[in-house]
Amino acid sequence: MNLPPYEIGSYTDYEYCDYLISMGSNITAADYPMQTRARYLQKFGKRLNPDAKNFKHVVIDPRFTNGAAKATHNGVGEWVPLKPTTDAYFMLGMIRWMIENNGYKREYLTIPNEKVAKKKGYRNWTDMTYLVGTTKPMKYLTGKDVGLGQSDFVVLINGQPKMFQEADGFADLDASYVLNGVEYKTVFRLLRERAQEHTLAESEAVCDIPAGTIARIAQEFSSAKHPAIEMFRGPVQQSNGWYNGQALCIINMLVDNIDRKGGFISGHKNYWGDVKANNKRKPSGVRADTAKAAYQGKKPTATRPWYSGYAVPRGVTPNFFSNVRMGYPYKNKAYLNYYNDPAYTMPYNQETIEALLDVKAMPLTFSIDAYMGETSALCDYVLPDTDYLERVGGFKTYPPIKTQVFGVRMPVVGSFDPKTHEYKAIRPDTKMGDDILITLAKECGLPTFGKDGGGPGVNINNSWEFWNEFYSHKDFKGGLDPKGSLVKLGGKFQNPAPKYQYTKNYSSGEYTSFPGGRQVRVLFTYLEKVATYKNAMTGNYMDGLPMYRTIVDCKEQPLDPAIYKEYPMQLHTNKEPFHTQSRTMNNLWLASIKPQNYAEINPADAEKLGVKTGDWVKVKSPSSEQLDSDMYKNFHKHIKDYYPNYLGKGWFKFQVRATSRIRPGLFSVCQSYGRFGAGSPKGKWHMNGKEQPSDERVGAGFHINPLYMADPVLKNMVLVDPVGGATQSFGTPLRVEKI
Repeated sequence: MNLPPYEIGSYTDYEYCDYLISMGSNITAADYPMQTRARYLQKFGKRLNPDAKNFKHVVIDPRFTNGAAKATHNGVGEWVPLKPTTDAYFMLGMIRWMIENNGYKREYLTIPNEKVAKKKGYRNWTDMTYLVGTTKPMKYLTGKDVGLGQSDFVVLINGQPKMFQEADGFADLDASYVLNGVEYKTVFRLLRERAQEHTLAESEAVCDIPAGTIARIAQEFSSAKHPAIEMFRGPVQQSNGWYNGQALCIINMLVDNIDRKGGFISGHKNYWGDVKANNKRKPSGVRADTAKAAYQGKKPTATRPWYSGYAVPRGVTPNFFSNVRMGYPYKNKAYLNYYNDPAYTMPYNQETIEALLDVKAMPLTFSIDAYMGETSALCDYVLPDTDYLERVGGFKTYPPIKTQVFGVRMPVVGSFDPKTHEYKAIRPDTKMGDDILITLAKECGLPTFGKDGGGPGVNINNSWEFWNEFYSHKDFKGGLDPKGSLVKLGGKFQNPAPKYQYTKNYSSGEYTSFPGGRQVRVLFTYLEKVATYKNAMTGNYMDGLPMYRTIVDCKEQPLDPAIYKEYPMQLHTNKEPFHTQSRTMNNLWLASIKPQNYAEINPADAEKLGVKTGDWVKVKSPSSEQLDSDMYKNFHKHIKDYYPNYLGKGWFKFQVRATSRIRPGLFSVCQSYGRFGAGSPKGKWHMNGKEQPSDERVGAGFHINPLYMADPVLKNMVLVDPVGGATQSFGTPLRVEKI
């Protein structure tokens, strides 16, 4: 949506929304920030909202989540049990219905530029009228291409091309133009044609939902006063995740709700400080996970996937571990792990563990960790971190907080040396993670640390000095003065009153005020940066619009249909609200709430299998048999220690729970359980020759990551989105049998 890099996330403005679709977003058990969003939804959306009586919450999810339970308890909301991996069909089906039934804001979509937007009372506009070529790579038509002058985009005014910035009124919306034998179509027409590639009946058959569902929800959504559709990891943690997320944003654009009161609102710029670095902290070269770069090899196609810096702002961890084992694109010398546990959390984690155990692939490994987690136990050196009550630092927030905020974190326990500001923790031999990293940076001779690291006379020797400098510039002053308002208040907070803007310029409605952000911008439906990026594995250009597809491999090929005949069920995962991913099962108070997890299956599937709650089944995926191969000979030596439920030949045994809260055909297991580290007796460890305490409660239950399907082309990495780099977290084909 053309957001600056500091604006993270887009959620619904629950205070005024009257029709909410949550797509794979379990507001009351996950997402960021879960507690705040759940409170806003229940308090403002359903009680204090001016349209509370008309508020409808539609939860689209394969599982009847806590959010779905809250949505339907008053008989108004709805749960749509979508089949995993079919999100694109549902959302493109909605787009098709909205276009064909005038369920979109036509005037808004015909605005070509900021000048017309302001004149008509809008703060933003879209690219729906911009012309795009139909030959690959499909790029926007520019003013130079037409011979009109300097212009990034061209629109049609009554069929005639014009530079977009020179348009004084509305542009043609559903139109095309031929130039030198090449047809150029408006983005709106391209979107309409894409949405019409499948009928609603075909989409509903793929989604496995009742006929008429998509049309009814699209009609209700587009007729609402303040509709919004939002997501979290459900739609995007898939091999079609990028396009799923794009489709969801487009649905919101069609009804003109971006940044509007009660609409789909983006995060704003937080208060920010600075530690001067003169760009010396920026890394260079090719990343080990081949992310953020175009393919740089000499062959026409690559051996391994490469990922666009535009679509992958962070990294692709599964590709990192697979690349390291193969020495691609270069050999690894050392690995430093911080605040992460990929040996436990990574789907298809056998590849991660094998890489950590392979001393040729990873000659030297370190982990900064507060606990002896699964990854730390496999590293050469463990550098003990402090816990969350022993930190100094800062953090921002996400929408729906509509005001500027930046929190300051100071240690609750421990103490600082009054002269050096070195932190002394309450446990022996522990240091703050930041202090460890700064010490390593100094030892390695990296710039911007140590003496004069923050400029002449500004030393950066420890965490306190770094954050004191950060809080002395830009939006802050006074640093970490314990008597200052920053430390006393625990951060800097804007007066919460000015949440919305309503002026004569925005007569079409109110917008969120979001200070510091990009107030006025064009919203891109079509993404040229994706359309001009080649898939390194095929040499073909990506697509600039959402696509109808489910699971695809690294070459963007669908899975062989024969797989589903042998593996007819689907793997699904969910999360409990009282656990934080992999980090909290060793808190025995939390572990006592639900001592173990089960594999949840629908009663219809239980009847087919001849099982009931408490019975045992065995399950395998198309890739799990590789556990017995030479690919994972090091991991296989330890598999019974990590996974006592492993039966061999790719089969794992699970205890089942029959429940109607999961749709038929799924095998759903919540994460956080089945630990083989962090105090579980499965991962016993010694310090100074003495065995450390363990507790069976930490390792209780089951873990599903070895069951995830590997990419059938690569064979040594979980299926990953070729565009956005996200893992295929839902939908792995499974074979389940009664024991």
